[in-house]
Amino acid sequence: MPARSNWSWISTLSRWVIKLPQANLPVTRLSFATGTALFQRDLTLYEVLTDEQGEKYRHTLGSASWIQKPERKSREFDLALDSPVQSDTLFLETHNGDNPPIELENFQLFYPATRVLFKAAPGDEVFLYYGNPRVDSPRYDLSLVAGQLLAADRAPAALAAEQQLRKSSWREHEIPGTGGVVFWGILALVVVVLLIIISRLLPKSPPPA
Repeated sequence: MPARSNWSWISTLSRWVIKLPQANLPVTRLSFATGTALFQRDLTLYEVLTDEQGEKYRHTLGSASWIQKPERKSREFDLALDSPVQSDTLFLETHNGDNPPIELENFQLFYPATRVLFKAAPGDEVFLYYGNPRVDSPRYDLSLVAGQLLAADRAPAALAAEQQLRKSSWREHEIPGTGGVVFWGILALVVVVLLIIISRLLPKSPPPA
């Protein structure tokens, strides 16, 4: 998957901004090429995320050292990602020291190809849902009919335009400031009610003589 990138140079730091078509893509590798013949650089790939308190922090996705010499035929380099991508913007940085900045081009992102094999009658409407982390992986007795499925005639299926469903309750509880506030508010109310009930059950102290 080609990636759009913007380059900037700040003092001895070179930074490339890589814009993805959407967030949470299952990217596993970033590839790029250079037009510079001789250099040695440490590269770091990261993204900027926001924590529950609204503070931004740097999330490192991968790092590697690159040594390029004129006799080396290949001008390409692969950087493996050690952590899943969560945002739609990546940053690639390297420090040049006292050397001129290096030139990078032809940025490409790679992700694993996943295929779904299913059986459906002609004319059936088939829907593919995703995005709910609370749902467990399906478990079917497909091993009993695996031979029939693999031997059946195959026809490729293409995905239609993505449709956004209504907001689910599980997502509301995960967004800070919505479900969490309601939960803690109800919990505080229950504690107050219990304290009132306990105070009424305790024996009252006798009046002073």
